[in-house]
Order: sequence, then structure tokens, then C-alpha cells
Amino acid sequence: MLQKDIVVGGVYQVRWHDGSLTDVRVDIVGSKPIRTYRAGLGYEQIGRGTRYHATNLKTGRRVVIKSAAKFRRRVA
Repeated sequence: MLQKDIVVGGVYQVRWHDGSLTDVRVDIVGSKPIRTYRAGLGYEQIGRGTRYHATNLKTGRRVVIKSAAKFRRRVA
């Protein structure tokens, strides 16, 4: 899916690293700074990355999904 298709409160099917699929509810769409290190200057911010804070509906555990590509389809 694309970043513009993800909405807060929506339930989506997510593909995990082991290939399994699970339903999650998106709670927060936030961002995190992307930094790089430059010798002599230290760390500097070069952009921002989107993070999706969600709840795994099977286990109730909070998870952070780093990419919209992990979302497969909207369930509800």
C-alpha cells in the first residue's frame, strides 16, 4: 500500500518478516528524524521518516511498522 492510503483507526493486514499475515489497527502515524554522521561536524538531520504505531489485534501488543509497503490490504 501507499503512505497516502493508510488512515488512523483503520484495520489492515500486515506481512511480517517471517511471511505470516496479521491484522493490526493503526493508532498513530508519526515521523522520526533521519540523521547522518559527518566527520568533524557530528550528526545532522537529512530528512524525516514515517512510522506507523499500531496494535496487533491477535496479541494486543503495540508494534511499530516502519514502511507502508508492509500493509497488504485494508480489512475494516
